[in-house]
Amino acid sequence: MTKQVSMEFSGNELILIESRTMRDEYVFKDTVMDKVKIVPLIPHSTELTIQMAASYYEVGGDAVESIIRRNREEFNEYGEVRLLKGKTLKEFRDRQPDGSEIISSNTRSLTLITRRGLLRIGMLLTQSEVAKSIRNYLLNVEELAPDEVRQWAVEREISKRERRLLTDSIQEFYIATSSMDDKFKYANFTNLVYKVLWDTDAKSLKDMYGIEKNELLRDAFSTEDLRKVVSVERAIAGMLNVDFKYDEIKDRLMSNRSRFQ
Repeated sequence: MTKQVSMEFSGNELILIESRTMRDEYVFKDTVMDKVKIVPLIPHSTELTIQMAASYYEVGGDAVESIIRRNREEFNEYGEVRLLKGKTLKEFRDRQPDGSEIISSNTRSLTLITRRGLLRIGMLLTQSEVAKSIRNYLLNVEELAPDEVRQWAVEREISKRERRLLTDSIQEFYIATSSMDDKFKYANFTNLVYKVLWDTDAKSLKDMYGIEKNELLRDAFSTEDLRKVVSVERAIAGMLNVDFKYDEIKDRLMSNRSRFQ
């Protein structure tokens, strides 16, 4: 099944997506990417392929190719993308470890992207949760916050992506099983997460933190709390994807609570 990603952009994000001047200002902050997700690189290189870039941003290779094609001049000005053919491709392939599958013997040309090029792609790519997380971090955190707040912001962005994995898993379970069981509503799984971790529910946690009904509970969590929530949600998504029923998921989580606390 192809997952549909719904994107809403803040005003700051749109400026970054639409303004080359803004992108040029932020493109040197490429270390930000590793704070959101570890950047894969070709062995013995500081570059990566289009497919590696696509994997990083969790999109198809055609989306990355389209970004580069439409903004070729921008990438070329800073040497963020280069094309290998003939002798240069052979020399590059010869430097790869034996058995490397990155460059096959049938490859006639290869586009390589630098780390800064990868960040520029993220500033232009609209259909990617990873790219959105990076833009949010660049625009809202990196310049202004102390280290502990920056770390919290990274964990929160990761938490938001992981929560989408859970909601997608619930939706796919509904479609696959035609189940309309109320137990599979997202709110019930949310409360199950909090039950496993803190033996309570969302309403009680909001009361404890003094959070209004329409405010986000996760904004009150510490970095460690966010990590715990992500850990339980990953476990739930994994069990949903192999067709575990709600009661089976609940029993397994509750009997193994100590692993998550």
